[in-house]
Amino acid sequence: MSSVSSLLDSSYTTDTSTTTSSSTTDLGKEAFLQLLLTQLTYQDPLDPMDDQDFVAQLAQFSSLEQLTNISTGITELNENVLENQMFSAVQFIGKTIRASGETIQLEEGEASTIHYTIADDAETVLANVLDEDGNVVRTVDLGGMNAGEYDFVWDGKDSDGNVMDDGVYTVTIMTQDADGNAGVASTEIEGKVTGVESSDGTYYLRVGDVLVSFSNITEIVDEDAAETEEATT
Repeated sequence: MSSVSSLLDSSYTTDTSTTTSSSTTDLGKEAFLQLLLTQLTYQDPLDPMDDQDFVAQLAQFSSLEQLTNISTGITELNENVLENQMFSAVQFIGKTIRASGETIQLEEGEASTIHYTIADDAETVLANVLDEDGNVVRTVDLGGMNAGEYDFVWDGKDSDGNVMDDGVYTVTIMTQDADGNAGVASTEIEGKVTGVESSDGTYYLRVGDVLVSFSNITEIVDEDAAETEEATT
């Protein structure tokens, strides 16, 4: 009695000897049914295939087909997600956004603004500016502050008063309360989206030289509305 696996092996052997470029190792639905029919035709009527084995083969093929369909569906879903990400990203170009993060850009001696939130009253607030290698180039003592939202703009100089080179820097806001407990303030960056960039299959918004993930966006700033409100007050 021949089994599906033995018939499949013989089928591959025959195909290999007669076909070169069109040979395949994928067992499709039609091929499976053809092999199954061949097996039923040539099996020994005195020693037929056990029902359990027959059902097991059908179940294996059904599971394989379902897994193949799931894999194909996931691939198509990922492609659709990437297309939607790209379409959504393009619509941000030219808009000013706020996003959680601590990266700023220094250009022609002027640094972009970083927004920070102090959760509790602090006796001491320090702004640490780090270069791309993680070295602290400047520490600014901002004094004591009540809980609330604030802005910080670095003057672009190091601790010795030297103007730093243009580039991307990191700002961390450290706090300390009256009991000496240290903390880190949450920070946000703000800037106009100038482009879209793909990295490792994910699209990012480019704000100057800073890449911003969609998940980090906290607000789309309506500058026109802000200017109108300022003009009327």
